[in-house]
Amino acid sequence: MRKDETWQVYAPNGEAVVGEGWDSALGNPEETGASAIVGVSVVFVYRRNAEGVLELLWQRRSPEIDRYPNDYDISAGGHINLGETPAQAAVRESHEEIGAEFDADELKFVTIRSFNGNRIAWIYAVDWTGKPEAFHFDDHEVSEVRWVAFSETEEFREKFAKKPLKKDGLTFALLGEWFRMNGVM
Repeated sequence: MRKDETWQVYAPNGEAVVGEGWDSALGNPEETGASAIVGVSVVFVYRRNAEGVLELLWQRRSPEIDRYPNDYDISAGGHINLGETPAQAAVRESHEEIGAEFDADELKFVTIRSFNGNRIAWIYAVDWTGKPEAFHFDDHEVSEVRWVAFSETEEFREKFAKKPLKKDGLTFALLGEWFRMNGVM
């Protein structure tokens, strides 16, 4: 989390409140007890490997980061900045965190979820099958990435993921359902 951003504020129905932002230096609203609702974009990068196995890309958080150091996290994601769309934030965060280069039109919308009354998450998937694996971590939030078979996601998540993801089986169930509905698995 950067301390110099202004995050977009949302109404409870998910509509952006035009011109209203939350100063990231104040911390996450859910941790401060504030009533502001901020948005995040979540990106699940997936591929079919050479053997045809469906895999998800996980990032390992840097040991230097203050929240959940060395734990595994979703492929990429973060807060939506003031005036930014969820798709623009997904592209920006993916580039900043893992060096993934893609356009917003490559994002596939999975679902939108509310968390803790203070966060709305737009969840996307990006097919990385056949793309280069030259991920890089210029912002020092990530130390490495790892492909994990989707069939092993629950076990991997329970053993290695950051604490909030250990408890979030619903998002992964929704992703699995999206994969099935869209012929990915």
